[in-house]
Amino acid sequence: MSYLTNAQLKKMGFKFLGENVKISDKACIYDADMISIGNESRVDDFCILSGKINIGKYVHITPMCLIAGGKLGVTLSDFCTLAYGVKIFSQSDDYSGLTMVNSLVDSKYKSEIFSPVLLVKKCYCWY
Repeated sequence: MSYLTNAQLKKMGFKFLGENVKISDKACIYDADMISIGNESRVDDFCILSGKINIGKYVHITPMCLIAGGKLGVTLSDFCTLAYGVKIFSQSDDYSGLTMVNSLVDSKYKSEIFSPVLLVKKCYCWY
């Protein structure tokens, strides 16, 4: 696994970037200005991070994870781990069938659900 250099990480414009942060050069980061990452945390290959996200210290996000922080945000407290392929969303379309769904549909035709997500200290998520 190859990681981005400190210079590359700083250039991305994170809201906060701790020390000794490792992010794979195969990860995709969107809205870096809304993302805070604490000391000693790591993001592995093929992960996608977007929206409002707060990552604590010593957090490990293993390969193929997705964190969609949206407007209200996702917080991973210190020492959390996301196992391979975990997906976390802080907002979603309403799939009840009463409204339209699709990220390309104007919001006036659908009903989105918004909720902040908090993973407490030392949490391990595997699905």
